[in-house]
Amino acid sequence: MWKIRDLIITTIKGHMKVYLTLTLTLFSFDLISQNLYELDPNENYLDSGKKLMNLDFGLHNLEQDLKNTEILIGIHGGDSRGFEWIYPLQKIDDDKMNTYFFRWDTTKCPQESIPLIMNEISKIEGIKKITILGHSFGGVLASLLLNEINQVKTDIHVIASPLASKDLDKYCDYIHPNTKNENISYFQWRTIQKIDFAFNNLDYDPQVINFKESSVIRLPEKYSGNRLGHLWSISWVADNIDVIN
Repeated sequence: MWKIRDLIITTIKGHMKVYLTLTLTLFSFDLISQNLYELDPNENYLDSGKKLMNLDFGLHNLEQDLKNTEILIGIHGGDSRGFEWIYPLQKIDDDKMNTYFFRWDTTKCPQESIPLIMNEISKIEGIKKITILGHSFGGVLASLLLNEINQVKTDIHVIASPLASKDLDKYCDYIHPNTKNENISYFQWRTIQKIDFAFNNLDYDPQVINFKESSVIRLPEKYSGNRLGHLWSISWVADNIDVIN
């Protein structure tokens, strides 16, 4: 009788172990990151954007393949709703790269998030090239990486970014770097101030800085027949980034 009881208990424990393992595996898969190609840039773009912005602060891999030697990192701006990133990341991503999304606390000064992103980049092994897209306030953070990333070939693209903002200077003691590491290429993609609702109420263009070691591209007025404003700027860059690479 005791042998029968022990057999039943062992069997139950075995089933529970399998169930828990399966449950944890599925749960962990969900926690790894959002899958880039499960995000919808069209009908369900608002919900998909929320999934990105609901991620914890840190660097999130949006793909399961970790063998690629190139990585793409999107860095969002303040008040981002996430959806503006879906099409651009899907557009630029290819078979050679893994795509990441950096969630950070935009209520704090960008300098405070530099140790976090650098620590997490350093954990990714075998990287031969990094492409970083920083939009708006995220471009300010990206610009602070100009003297942080060493050795690895890196392209940093700042898009519609208030690099010369007087508020940043006032509240964060932010000063745009005046040098960059030799392994880094730097690109400024600037919207037209008068049609960019994030900047058109200012008496100066906060995107304009004097940094000779950069390539400056001024975006057009229209994109797909619509006004090319603040959010659309990332998509336009995604469509045209290959021209300069």
